[in-house]
Order: sequence, then C-alpha cells, then structure tokens
Amino acid sequence: MTPLPLAAFGLASLAVMGNDALQTLGPFLAAQRWRSSRLGQGLFLAGVLCVVLLLSWWAGGGDPAWGRLERFPLPEHWRWIHLLPLLTLLVLTRLGLPVSTSFLVLTALAPLELGGMLLKSLAGYGVAFLVAALVYGLFSPWLEGTEAKGGTRWLTLQWLATGALWSQWLIQDLANIYVYLPRRLNLAELLVSLVVLCGAVGLVVALGGGPIQGRLRSKCRTDDPRSTSLISLLYSLVLLTFLGGNRLPMSTSWLFLGLLAGRELGLASRGQGRPAGVIVADLSLDLLRAGAGLATSLAVALLVAADPA
Repeated sequence: MTPLPLAAFGLASLAVMGNDALQTLGPFLAAQRWRSSRLGQGLFLAGVLCVVLLLSWWAGGGDPAWGRLERFPLPEHWRWIHLLPLLTLLVLTRLGLPVSTSFLVLTALAPLELGGMLLKSLAGYGVAFLVAALVYGLFSPWLEGTEAKGGTRWLTLQWLATGALWSQWLIQDLANIYVYLPRRLNLAELLVSLVVLCGAVGLVVALGGGPIQGRLRSKCRTDDPRSTSLISLLYSLVLLTFLGGNRLPMSTSWLFLGLLAGRELGLASRGQGRPAGVIVADLSLDLLRAGAGLATSLAVALLVAADPA
C-alpha cells in the first residue's frame, strides 16, 4: 500500500465516522451524556467494532467490508483528487447536512453503480418511514407516552439496541471506509486499520456528537432513554432487512431520515409530538438538506470519476 491510499483511509475513517456514525450513535451518545463515562462508551463501541471487523475478515478470506466492494475496483493510479470526496464530506458534516457517504465516496470509483445504490436507498427510506409510522402510530402511548414503564430497564435496552444497531451499521458502511484499501488484507494490515478505526470511534465519543445531531435533537427527547432506545432498535431492525439480497451499498443516512420522519408522523397521529404544521415544515427542510447533500455529493463524485488520469 502506498502513502496516498493510507492517508485516504485515515481521512475516510474520520469523515465517515463523523457523519454517518454520528447519526447511528447520536441517540446513544446524547442519552448517555450524564449517565456513563465516555471511556466506558468508547470501549463498548470499539469492542463491537473489533468483533464485526474480525468476523468479516475471517469469513471473507481477508475482506474487511462484508463483500460490499466487489463492484468497486481500485483505481489504477491514485491521485490527490481522490481525496476530494472526503474533504467535501468533512465540510458538509460541519454544516450539518445529512450526506450519504455511499453516494459521495463510492460513486467516485464506480459511477455506473449509482442507479442501483439510489434505488436501494430510496427503498430503505420508504421501509423505515412506514415501519416507524406504524409502530409509533399504534403504540406510542405505551412506548413514549405517560403510560410507558420501565425505569432502568430502558437504560439496559439502550445499550443492547445500540450494540445491535452499531453492528448493523458497520456491516453496511465499512465499505465506505475500506474502499481505499486492497480488497484483501493480511493480518498486520487489518490490525493497523483496526487501530485507526478505534481511534476514530474514540474521537467521536470524546467530542460527544456534532452538528449532525442537531437534526436528532429537534425530533426526540434525547435525554430520555426510552425515546433514543426505540429509535436505535427500529433503525437496527430496518437495517437488518437489507442485510441479505444483493450486497450493493446503500445510504444509511436516508434510512435514518425516513425513520425520523415516520416517527414524527406516528406521534402526531396520536396527538403527541409537535403540531402538524411544524412537522411538515421540518420534514420539508430535511428533504431540502438531503437534496442539497445529494446534489453536492454527485457533483463531486462525478468530477473525480471523470478525471482522465
């Protein structure tokens, strides 16, 4: 491996973790802010990461990305322009835009796979929206209302739900990080990459979130383990439905937005949550943000893909 792909991998670890992973871990980090030490949170998340990555490497004969990079060949010649999607991702994350790292990073290497990823991502948004709308529409008084019970049980459920969600997200999105490295790694290469990833997770936990979490805070009680546990659990279950079938990567960011939108609708149907007008305005803003992120991602990715070198 040459220095440029290694630098790209390190940058991808920070960029992808700082955007997609915060959407995945945001509910957990927000609710656990005053309930557990950041060291304990970091060790827990790093432990799940190690298990998932080692399983992929062992089962896939050296493949760290669960077979999701089979359609994305490495470029013959690495150039500095290949870092542009990652730098763009860092900027968009700081602006709080919900960006699909799959579209931004992977399309630059295989633009012909864009259509399949887009369709799968739209399906993910729709499934997440419907599941959340039905669950919260039917059961919200018992899940998040005054009739909800559980006490410390919800805190335990939150750790379990986060572990399940984190593992599902890693299976789906490790491809976005390992896309810059060879498709098969030896043990030494794997361990080095694992140290880098654990460092990125530690940084995410140490920072306690970022601008992306603003969208989460506007939609749920982040200090309530019931609310955040249920979001994580539903998110994990919907991701699980896309685990089989084709291994084409999808936008987990879009799935997350669909889940939050369905939740808002379900709560409103039971007279909970925010007024309908506020919900419509907020969801419209989410779609505009997602559209802006998608347009920027595609422009940058196609610019890189069109590079003649």
